[in-house]
Amino acid sequence: MGDLTSESFIGCFKRFSARRGVPSHLYSDCGTNFVGADKELGLMLEQFKSQFVEFHLERGTQWCFNPPSAPHQGGLWEAAVKSAKFHLRRVVGEIKLVFEEFQTVLAQVEACLNSRPLCAMSPDPSDLTALTPGHFLIGQPLTVIPLITLHQNNRQN
Repeated sequence: MGDLTSESFIGCFKRFSARRGVPSHLYSDCGTNFVGADKELGLMLEQFKSQFVEFHLERGTQWCFNPPSAPHQGGLWEAAVKSAKFHLRRVVGEIKLVFEEFQTVLAQVEACLNSRPLCAMSPDPSDLTALTPGHFLIGQPLTVIPLITLHQNNRQN
């Protein structure tokens, strides 16, 4: 189970990078686990200079911290955290969940947030499709219901 240690964050960052790719920039507040993880990653990279590490150093992640005591400067991601908390409170409320249940609900909230419209797909007012973060991840909103084509329908019969 995770905690708020630097080691736990490094594991989380590795899982994120394995799923989404290594980010070029990472923005965060000055939480002690983030600052500690930054120092530990720096020490680890200094100790284990191999071709693999040099590859990641060349394409490494630049970590940008907010100034201390200025969480308002993380406006975009703070708004995303607020949206995620809103959905979690509405769905979970006061219910105690086991880890797997919480992980499932969190994945569904993530899909909901990544399916919100960003802008119109075309200037045509009759076209109601919107660009969502899901389009950048899988090419469509994550909460869209799959369409069954006639070809798929014939195979089921």
